[in-house]
Amino acid sequence: MAAIIRAALFDMDGLMFDTERLADRVWEQTVPRYGYAFGPDDMALLRGVSYEAGRRALAQRFGPQFPFVQIHAACTAEMRRLLARSVPKMPGLDALLAFLRAHGVAMAVASSTNRAQVEEYLETAGVRGFFGAVLGGDMIERSKPCPDIYLAAARALGVPPEECLVLEDSYNGVRAGAAAGCETVMIPDLAPATDEMRALAACILPGLADVAGYLAGRTPR
Repeated sequence: MAAIIRAALFDMDGLMFDTERLADRVWEQTVPRYGYAFGPDDMALLRGVSYEAGRRALAQRFGPQFPFVQIHAACTAEMRRLLARSVPKMPGLDALLAFLRAHGVAMAVASSTNRAQVEEYLETAGVRGFFGAVLGGDMIERSKPCPDIYLAAARALGVPPEECLVLEDSYNGVRAGAAAGCETVMIPDLAPATDEMRALAACILPGLADVAGYLAGRTPR
């Protein structure tokens, strides 16, 4: 555990924004129109992974004929329609961003969602200006749980991984942050903390509002 944390690397869906529940509902309503039953266990295969990793996972689940490209496009369009005017922020997000900026901590977003959509949500929510780098799953060859996106985010900010704090809600995200050598904190949303997560994460916190206290005395200023 580093004495000083110089950068905070944020996941997006389910961590910064309360979008996971909405995405679940959209997918579970859309997929049956294409002739497939789709429930929570299927949706869990998409959580915390990139477009390509999700495509492979559902092809393995339903067969290579599963029309992932069409379904993903339909779900993405519906999500954008629903979130065009307002993206629901997780409690404590604004205060945490202000705290990190005031204390000299650089910030990046490292999301498995495609970068264009990440940028759109950040702009709509009015928080884009806090982040020195924004990385999406389409920019990385290997998806979470591989460490690639967090290593890339650390490089983009010019901060060693061991001086970065990763904030995650998903299992694959926690695995990725830990594999990158970052101090990783899990803030559970839809997926509860497990023994594996408690072993990998430096800490499990109830919400974003608890991060400032966790970092007390460990920021550059």
